[in-house]
Amino acid sequence: MALDPDKIFDHRFSDRSGSFPARDAILYALCCGAGQDGDLRFVHEDGLTVLPSFGQNLCFDDSWMEPSGVALATVVHGGLDLRMHRPLTPGAALTVRQRIAGLTDKGEGRPALILHQTDVLEQGEVLFTSLSNLFVMGGGGFGGSQGDTFEMIRTPDRAPDRTSVLATRPDSPLLFRLLGDQNPLHVRPEVAQAAGFAGPILHGANTFGIVCHTLLALFCGSDAARLTRFAARFSGPLYPGERLAVSWWLGEGRVQFAARSVERDSPVLDGGLAETR
Repeated sequence: MALDPDKIFDHRFSDRSGSFPARDAILYALCCGAGQDGDLRFVHEDGLTVLPSFGQNLCFDDSWMEPSGVALATVVHGGLDLRMHRPLTPGAALTVRQRIAGLTDKGEGRPALILHQTDVLEQGEVLFTSLSNLFVMGGGGFGGSQGDTFEMIRTPDRAPDRTSVLATRPDSPLLFRLLGDQNPLHVRPEVAQAAGFAGPILHGANTFGIVCHTLLALFCGSDAARLTRFAARFSGPLYPGERLAVSWWLGEGRVQFAARSVERDSPVLDGGLAETR
């Protein structure tokens, strides 16, 4: 069913205020592979550094969809583009502010794309911005695109400069869901199979964070403050326990990447881009 642009753009988002405990940032980092190399900066309270992509967990909110006429069952997460302006700090008083930044109409009977922007602020200053690209199956045909679109970054057409193979935890979805996204698709086999998957899949934000943590270690000396942007499209699922093969293309102040499942030789992330200082 085609989306109603007026209903979506007219939805009134309320600011959310609060803070996050160090425990949440640590749990997120553990799900993303931090601490396994003996580096405790992301997983211990003393001198804790928050993994930059954790900011997306502060932005997670699907409560606006149904009131806006968007059926949750038709939504697939298409990509994330995260902008880091300043580091996040556990316990800080934060404000989370949302808006619909754009709608893309792919035509009648085809998907629509919703660009959902969320800013995390401290004392009125933006610390973190999430641009989330949401595919709504069958939502097209509403009369034309409006507003901004998600930036599609082209994966380089050449051999990568470096490759990595990353392990994932078999129990990662059971842990990651404790951070807020409790979609049963990630833990209940019958729900995943009904959606067309062989079994439960990793949360896309978890896969995204695994690559973010590895990129920091390889190219930023694990210094979170050096990462200013981290973006990618979700091109396929990753199953718990599968290995993730990541290709890296290096440039001045930027790293591009793409990732595939080793076991199935199937794409998982593409159009990846990190910008660094």
